[in-house]
Amino acid sequence: MWLQLHDGDGFPFFVNMDNVVDFRWYEREKYTCLLTTAPVAEKLHRLFVRESAAQIMQMINAEKMRHSKLAVAS
Repeated sequence: MWLQLHDGDGFPFFVNMDNVVDFRWYEREKYTCLLTTAPVAEKLHRLFVRESAAQIMQMINAEKMRHSKLAVAS
């Protein structure tokens, strides 16, 4: 599942959430760090986004609902 998120400058980019293994919100810094399985120098790759973890979970749930409605309609 792909989600459109925003980097620190507010620019949109798309993240394949199927590759994300963990994400957490850092209140003090006001960003969410996503860890992906895409290897960079044999380490997990980190992405930093403006959306909170709660917002990302809402986006994921909305996408799941949309997919289930499409499956029922077809």
